[in-house]
Amino acid sequence: MDGLLTAVKTVTRDSRPSLESTADSNQHGLERCANISIEPAREPTSPTYILDVLKSRPDRDQLLQVLSILDPSNRSITPDQFDIRIPSPTSAQILQTLVSVTIPDVWDTLNMKPKDTKPAGSKLRAALLRCLCSVAGVSSLVAQLRSLIAASRSSSAEAKGSSSDIRVRDILEILSALLEPSDFMFRVYTDISAVYPNGTQKQVSWRELISLIAASRVLSTAAESLTLVNDFSRLNKVSWVGDGPKYASWIGDNICRFCSKIDLNNEDAWKAIASFTGRAMSLGYTGQLVSGVYSGLLIDQTFPEQFSTLVDHLRMTEQIALTEAVFRDVEKRFLSEDLSMEAGPTSNQTIGGVATLCSNIISNRQHLESQVVDWLSKGQGGSIQTVGLRRALLAMFADNTGADYLRNLFIKGLAQFGDKFYIKHAPSRCQEANTQVVLLAAGCLQRTDPITVKEIGRSGIFLSGVSNRLAASSIRARFLGMIVGTAISQLIEEPGKGMKFDLEEIESEEALWYMNLINTKDTLGSLDSIRTPTPKAQKPAKNLSSDPTFQPRSKPQSSKIVAIEEIESENEEEEEEEEDDDLIPYEKPDDDPSDDDDDPTLVQRIKPTAPVYIRDLVTYLRDTDNVDRYNLAISSAPSLIRRKTGFGTELTENIEELALTIVGLQEQTDTPKFHEHRLQSMIALIVAQPLKMGRWFSAIYFEGDISQVQRSAILTALGLSARELAGNGEEDAKVLGLPAIPDASFPSKRLSESLEALYKTDESPIASLTKQLSQASLQPLAANAADSTSGPNALKVRTFSSRMEVEKKRQQREAQKRKSTIRDLHKVLAEGFFYPLKGRFDMMMLQFSSSTAPSYNPFATPHLLALFLQTLSLILSTTGPHTPLLPTLTQESLSLLLTLHARPVSDDATIQSALLSLFLAVVDLNISSGVTGEERLVTDFAAQVMELREWAGEVFERMPAGVAAVGPGDDAQGQVRTLAAGVMVKLGEVMERYQGRLMGVGVGFKY
Repeated sequence: MDGLLTAVKTVTRDSRPSLESTADSNQHGLERCANISIEPAREPTSPTYILDVLKSRPDRDQLLQVLSILDPSNRSITPDQFDIRIPSPTSAQILQTLVSVTIPDVWDTLNMKPKDTKPAGSKLRAALLRCLCSVAGVSSLVAQLRSLIAASRSSSAEAKGSSSDIRVRDILEILSALLEPSDFMFRVYTDISAVYPNGTQKQVSWRELISLIAASRVLSTAAESLTLVNDFSRLNKVSWVGDGPKYASWIGDNICRFCSKIDLNNEDAWKAIASFTGRAMSLGYTGQLVSGVYSGLLIDQTFPEQFSTLVDHLRMTEQIALTEAVFRDVEKRFLSEDLSMEAGPTSNQTIGGVATLCSNIISNRQHLESQVVDWLSKGQGGSIQTVGLRRALLAMFADNTGADYLRNLFIKGLAQFGDKFYIKHAPSRCQEANTQVVLLAAGCLQRTDPITVKEIGRSGIFLSGVSNRLAASSIRARFLGMIVGTAISQLIEEPGKGMKFDLEEIESEEALWYMNLINTKDTLGSLDSIRTPTPKAQKPAKNLSSDPTFQPRSKPQSSKIVAIEEIESENEEEEEEEEDDDLIPYEKPDDDPSDDDDDPTLVQRIKPTAPVYIRDLVTYLRDTDNVDRYNLAISSAPSLIRRKTGFGTELTENIEELALTIVGLQEQTDTPKFHEHRLQSMIALIVAQPLKMGRWFSAIYFEGDISQVQRSAILTALGLSARELAGNGEEDAKVLGLPAIPDASFPSKRLSESLEALYKTDESPIASLTKQLSQASLQPLAANAADSTSGPNALKVRTFSSRMEVEKKRQQREAQKRKSTIRDLHKVLAEGFFYPLKGRFDMMMLQFSSSTAPSYNPFATPHLLALFLQTLSLILSTTGPHTPLLPTLTQESLSLLLTLHARPVSDDATIQSALLSLFLAVVDLNISSGVTGEERLVTDFAAQVMELREWAGEVFERMPAGVAAVGPGDDAQGQVRTLAAGVMVKLGEVMERYQGRLMGVGVGFKY
């Protein structure tokens, strides 16, 4: 056996015993420290000495001495042959030791509260951050985070406890403190320029920084590591490193500071920051980044030359993306959404300031000007969604009289306006935007070059465009054609000789607003007009619960109870007992849940009262600390809103503030029926002012920073409020099981209980008695008449009087429905509900289809998109078949269906069901409207209807036959198959009837 084994290596273990005294252990430790300190004592600034000291876990004084040597700002001690900012094997080892050994040991002590921190601790903290303030330092922190994340994900790390969690938190705090200054990028670039001798090394180091900061390596790593930290109390100040919008805003501030500090003639620096900016715009948060750049350089400070230089050094595609992001941010911050199509008294100054801002970005850049002209002429693209921004851009072009951009815009806009394909297929919002641009351009060009306007107005572009519009099948397209024809002909013709249409629509408020655009005069203004109103930067309301000095009134203050005893004589006690015998005792009160507390000092006797004013309701809803008050406000909000509807101006003055508060409500603890009461409150607000609030809720749905649950509640409220406006509110409330709303009328408008019992009917008591006598005398006659017509009583299902009663109840329901239906129901539902929802959805789809938009579309999620389509179907069905806007509603619905049915999201069964329901609603409405509606489906909209019918047939064939409703998915598939079959059958009947009319079937003509 000895020959089978061969010795390869001999290892001698430590001769010391495994257990030794503390004194011996300390002695050996001192010897090791002495050896470490003696060997490199000749070169205390050498990298080897520094590395050995850091690995030996030195105390605070030794660590401060070592970090002072490594500190790049302390050139008097730092050796010339070594720099920690320059990547090398030694510097990499030192940085790795700092990150993996030093930071876990000392960071908690350095990050203590200021009152407990010594001056040496702050110096040590600053020196440590300066040693890591470099490309190599940031890269080592990110690498350490990556390794900690991988270790914490493994099963072995889970058994070690929370050590990895603490280390991840420390690295995040270091990274946040390191990146927090707004001049971080400038300092790093200055260091790179100082430590590297040639340009190639500078470019390599700068590209490494771009990959770390601008290419989301820091952002993605920090965001992933935040999910591993359990100590949320210390994450408030460091969470921005992993939060995309805040991180992008920080990058924008750094770019702004960088541009404001470098010289305009430093070409290398401008190329570097331009490459960094272009890469950072691909993070997915372009709006926040660009907002910080242009706000800091043009609005908050005056650095227009620096901003222009930065834009000039960007690539052409990056310049277009930056321009589009500026437009989006400007519309959110400074321009209203033009919901009421009325310009405010101070809007001209704001538009002038926005025009100057746009001029600084676009002017003297030919490709940007041509791109903006293309966006404006088509009415889509570039995120130009408001008429205010269109006015500002037209003012910018009008100021540049040397170029022909205004003339080209007018010609291209008119050519697009009269294009038949554009009229038939473009969304209504795009056509309305195109019309606004044409009118604004005509007005601006009339003031600068009236001869050109007259030439274009008498050319074939204008005449054919108006003719094509007037010959269109869409009512909206014809309306816009009449507006443009009337407005431009009044400019080029003599008074009284222009086009004139004697129609009611031309005299409407909307038509007058459109024609007034041609007289709008905007000029370049001052940037001071947009420096003060910054709604985006408004701070949120102060949270009273976070204020240490605030004490809620609902919490009673504890007090010390002192028992005071009084010594009484026996005679006094006997007299008091005799007096007590004459007193009548009170009855025992009912049990109060608040009395269950053992401590009587904690019993809350002051109960909140229901609010009676809208301002009080808003205050109650914002007081989330007082749970009783908050719950009372939520439960009483629907009845108070309905009671204030049409009574004074209190609700009108505060309706938008109240709506914003109700939309943003969050469920606190166990609020009974919270979602039902919030839904009823939103319905009450929409019913109070349907046209205004319908548009407002549509805008907040697409542009508000709200959750998916809140968006779903808004869609539900819009659909149910449309039903209530049509007189179906009570039936829907019963079906849905919503809480019953008490009587919302004022007490001054109600009788007392005794009189109300007598006069609660619509007619007087004398009339009621007379009616009863008449019925008693006519009842035998009615029974005999019923016998003669319907046979003996034994064969009757019900008596004639019961049929009269049923008919009477039906008539009463119809009368109640007509009474609760508002005036101009069709106009309100179309202009206040359907058009805003559909138009903003089109703009959202165009915006997210842009290359500069983020890839995630929150409105395309299956459950939200299905609810959106179902809401449109409900609104469309509520409008009814006899609305004069049915052709336009049909066109808009079919265009939406054509947009969505071929998208990948339509493969979901819930989306297919919603699309088919909307298509079926469109077909039913046109069939119910009569022969004209049926013919409209197979003539004017034949191409769209046939394409959708083929799609419905494909959906029917793909769905398996005989699906049993076992699970939710099977039920959805069965519903889709049923809807698809219904659509094909109904359209088949429509085509057969139309073909029969063409062949003369059923006309009664005979030879």
